Amino acid sequence: MSLSATTFRIHRWLSWLIGVQVLIWVAGGVVFSLVPFESWVKAGDTVKPPTVVLPQGWAERVAPALQVAAGLGEVVAVAAVATPQGPALRLNYRGGHESVIVPADGTTWMPPDEAAILRFASGLYQGQVEVASVERMSTIPRRLGIVAETGGRGDLWRVRFNDTLATRVYLNGRTGEFVTSRNEAWVWYDFFWRLHIMDYADGEDFNGTLLRATSIFAWGLVIAGAVLAVLAARRRWRVARRSRLD
Repeated sequence: MSLSATTFRIHRWLSWLIGVQVLIWVAGGVVFSLVPFESWVKAGDTVKPPTVVLPQGWAERVAPALQVAAGLGEVVAVAAVATPQGPALRLNYRGGHESVIVPADGTTWMPPDEAAILRFASGLYQGQVEVASVERMSTIPRRLGIVAETGGRGDLWRVRFNDTLATRVYLNGRTGEFVTSRNEAWVWYDFFWRLHIMDYADGEDFNGTLLRATSIFAWGLVIAGAVLAVLAARRRWRVARRSRLD
């Protein structure tokens, strides 16, 4: 069998084997290049994550509550967080015990209700559209079969806004802390990203075995195509040379 015939068969079988994935790679590249990342995908124009500004004299105000909270277990982390009740300190304990929220103004912590969640999320949204829904969800369903908007995290408040991209603000179900914001642009971007790196579970592993194997096959497809192009060019050159000699 000639080199041309062998190379053609290799090229054809590799095309059948990974042709769809190559098309997905190209389609993903088009999506990544055309969709505005910061303004659409990251919702930079519509949602402003909260900033935490602790009031003056907060240390003295929270000292008694901190002493009580510290006695509940071994504290491994303290962070300033923004909540519907205002700036607060979140204490995390060793062993997975539930964290404790201490308001920075020294008041008693009150778990947020739906009205407080709505006010807080509306303050983060940079627009004037109406709120479509407010709901506390134990689990967040996957979109397009493989997209997990919150990375599998549950017990969240979801506040949906009635804008073009269907913006959604996710807040911690117990404390009301800002978790993330999502919209339809993010869903489709993440969908093509997972297909692009061939990680359909977490969407983070771009060194997976499946991707590596497919990349090697794609490299072979390109090499086989290049060889066929060279052989075809040489064949045309020979035919043109014979015609000139005749």
